[in-house]
Amino acid sequence: MSSASRRVIAGLLGLVIVCIAGCVTPGGADRAQLDDFMRQERAWAGLASHQLTLADQSVVVYSEGGPPDAPTLVLLHGYTGDRNHWNRVARELTARWHLVVPDLPGHGQTPLNDNASADGMSNTLIDFARAKGLTDYVLVGHSMGGAVATLWALGQPDQTRGLVLIDAAGVYQDNPSPVMSAIERGDNPLAIRTEADYQRVLDLAMAKPPFIPESIRHALAMQAVAHRDAQSQILDNLLNVQTHLPASTYQMVLDGLRMPALIIWGAKDQIFDVRVVDELTAGLADSRATVFHDVGHTPIREAPRRTALAIDDFASSIFTARSLPGRRD
Repeated sequence: MSSASRRVIAGLLGLVIVCIAGCVTPGGADRAQLDDFMRQERAWAGLASHQLTLADQSVVVYSEGGPPDAPTLVLLHGYTGDRNHWNRVARELTARWHLVVPDLPGHGQTPLNDNASADGMSNTLIDFARAKGLTDYVLVGHSMGGAVATLWALGQPDQTRGLVLIDAAGVYQDNPSPVMSAIERGDNPLAIRTEADYQRVLDLAMAKPPFIPESIRHALAMQAVAHRDAQSQILDNLLNVQTHLPASTYQMVLDGLRMPALIIWGAKDQIFDVRVVDELTAGLADSRATVFHDVGHTPIREAPRRTALAIDDFASSIFTARSLPGRRD
C-alpha cells in the first residue's frame, strides 16, 4: 500500500473521538493505590506486564497472558483508556487464548512521541507486532482502538486472521448521537480538564458503569486531568481530520477489509449511535453483528463477560483447525 493511500485511509479513520476513563498519572499515595489496584486486576486476569523497545527506540508497554502457543488475540483500547480497560474481558479469555494488550501511544505507560494520529499509532503497533514475532492474530479494537485496528488490518491483511470492532470510531453517514451533535455545535463533551469533566465523560460512555471504589475513581480522574495536554493533542488531530473526509471514503476503506469481522455494539451508545452498525455490516465483506441492548459505548467495561464470550466464539470459528484449551465457564 502506498504512503499516499495510507495517509488518505488514516485521515478517514480520524473520527476517533472516544472511549472514556483513562489511566494516566496522579502522584503520591493515589498513584500507589491505583497502581496496586490495577496490578491485582491484571494478576486476577492472568496477565503480566512487559515493555518492548522498538528499532526506532519507541517504547511500548503491554500486558500478556494465556498459553503462549495458543492463537493470539491483540486487544486495543480506546481514547483516554489504557490496557487495564481489558482486564475483566481478559479474565474470561486467558484460559484459551494468547492475549497481547498494549497501551496505545500517548496512553497508559506508552509515550506519545510522533504518533498522535491513528495512522501513527497503527504503524507503531505493526512494528511492535513484528518485534514480538506476531504473524497470525485476531485484532480486537474498542472505540479509537477499532479505528487503529482497521488501519492495522489494512496494512497487514495476511497476518490479520479476523477483526473485532467494538463501538468503533469511524466516519459514519448517519450518526445522530448526542455527543456527535454537541461536537458539531462546537462543544466537545469528551474533553477532560477537571475531575467533574471526568465524571461527565463516564456518564456519557457507560449506561451500566461497573463499581469503582471512590478512592480509585478519584485517582483515575486526577490521572486524566494530568494527561490532558497529550490527550488534547491526539483528539485535536483526530477531530481536525473528521471535517475533511466524507463517509463515502470510509465505506471504500471497509470494502478493502476482506477478513472475517465481528461487530459488537451497545444499543445505548451516546457517541456512536447503534444505527451505524448497518453501515459497517454493509461495508464489510464478511461480517456478523452482536448488539447488547442494555449497555452504552463501553461493553468491555459494562458487560465484560458477554463481550468476552462473543470474542471467544468468533475467534474459535476462525481457528477451528487448531486444538484449543477448554473455555472457562
